[in-house]
Amino acid sequence: MGFFKKLGNFIISRKFIINFLLFGLVWFLIIWGGTTYFGSYTRHGESIEVPNLLNNNVNDISTLIGDRDIKYEILDSIYNPDLVEGTIIYQNPMPTDSSGLSVKSDRVIRVRVSKRSRLVMVPVVVSKSHRFAEAVLMTKGLRTRVNFVPSNEDQGSVISQKFKGKDITTGQQVPINSVIELTVGKRTQGEMVGIPNLNGLTINEAQERFLGSSSLRLYPVYSGCETSKDSLNARVIRQTPVASDSSKIPEGSTITIFLSPNEGGLIN
Repeated sequence: MGFFKKLGNFIISRKFIINFLLFGLVWFLIIWGGTTYFGSYTRHGESIEVPNLLNNNVNDISTLIGDRDIKYEILDSIYNPDLVEGTIIYQNPMPTDSSGLSVKSDRVIRVRVSKRSRLVMVPVVVSKSHRFAEAVLMTKGLRTRVNFVPSNEDQGSVISQKFKGKDITTGQQVPINSVIELTVGKRTQGEMVGIPNLNGLTINEAQERFLGSSSLRLYPVYSGCETSKDSLNARVIRQTPVASDSSKIPEGSTITIFLSPNEGGLIN
């Protein structure tokens, strides 16, 4: 009985009551301060819809975001010749209308955009045969313009290669689908003739250009043609050597044409 009497006296003592009230006050301040801080830090209760940026142009992002308190960041550009330059092909987080998710203010939306050009390294083909050089450059997605010059020592071989009038250096990179100018040595046996422009023609239309003439030969390469009808309807999407006002090749040379049934198709 003496113990409980002493305990009761201690609980109702001024010292215990003051300490208890101070402890309660400190605990209240900790709970209140923590709740207030974390609520502010996590922006509890905020909900901002994420706009759909996909398939839009990167220049329109600011307009699409509007007055929403969110930001954006471009991660990188991905080569895709079938899309308009700067088309948004990826975003994170995804749009609210498709994911059902919303974000807090100051959230960063990360996007990837398309580009229609990429750099490729130009193989050095000097001293290689004309046909080998064209094949190697074609595998890199490059086109050729060939100029033949009389030569007894370098017949059929590449004497020089240039891009926009300047010699190619080892390791040089140029945009894909660029024209590489090849100078090839050849002992001419007849006149130099102009290169016809066959782009956009069907195989029949291209062959009609050569009827009654043996000065040039035609070599077609098809891509994406599954039936004979596809081959007949396919059109020339590029040729090598390419046509220009000043380019000429010797009589008897071969023009290689690349045909595809799809508008703007590409040879892989």
